Amino acid sequence: MIRCARVIGLCVQLFLLAGAAGAAERPTFAGPAMGTTYRVTLAQPLAAQDLRHLHRETDRLLARLDEQLSTWRKDSDASRFNAADAAVWVDVGDDLFRIVQLAQDLHRQTDGRFDITVGPLVRWWRSRLRGSPGGSLIEAEPPRDLLARIGSDRIESRRMTENRPGALRKLAPGLEIDLSAVGPGYAVDQIGQRLIALGSAAHLVELGGEVRAWGLRDNGSPWRVVVRIAVAGGIQQQVIELPEGRAVAVAAASNDRPVIDPRTGRLGRNESPADLIIYADSCAEADALATAALLTE
Repeated sequence: MIRCARVIGLCVQLFLLAGAAGAAERPTFAGPAMGTTYRVTLAQPLAAQDLRHLHRETDRLLARLDEQLSTWRKDSDASRFNAADAAVWVDVGDDLFRIVQLAQDLHRQTDGRFDITVGPLVRWWRSRLRGSPGGSLIEAEPPRDLLARIGSDRIESRRMTENRPGALRKLAPGLEIDLSAVGPGYAVDQIGQRLIALGSAAHLVELGGEVRAWGLRDNGSPWRVVVRIAVAGGIQQQVIELPEGRAVAVAAASNDRPVIDPRTGRLGRNESPADLIIYADSCAEADALATAALLTE
């Protein structure tokens, strides 16, 4: 999934590293996921679980998420939904159902600044910004028929029952979903919860720069990460502590890079002089709120 779906010419890159002394001795495993990589660090070894088993279970979980959330796989639930006609119910897995509902909640929470249906707008602007400075197109407006395909509130859901799976349907022809600005964070949350079920009370999970902490380090102190952010005049590394259950993401601001406003379809500009560190109770929320923070109110 594309990590920079809402930014033209600027990937939102997060550089978060395990920053505690002695982290190298802690049980750790990693692997590829969602077009990037993930890394899990446990506070201490688990007496009842082999690290290789935890690794396999995490990879199985990520494979399940890929089958539902990926827009690169034609056979995924998300791709089947995107290919479906309007008003047709599409049966989907529990993860896609939950993440769409979460995305709709975040859409309302951010007054429309976060929107998983903005993909067609991204492609439209990319085709026009090639070779053209963003400032010269700041007043341009996409066609109305394109705007009619944008809006997370144009997705209807039908909950799972004993006799049928959960389902989604689009209320506008041509509507698409792209979960690249919430999917990696959701995956972090799911990995962390799966590790709890397998017996780990404390761990740090990172995927593509999205980070969340569970529990405390083996010395009883909060997990620490190093965040690399842009500030006026350069790049700065900042060590932060993550309390139990908290997640962090970075909204990478750039005054000379245009971003798309899903509410209007037009280009907007973030006027913040530096990147913003976003905290939330889940990584999916932090991921989405960092995307929304690229736009001013």
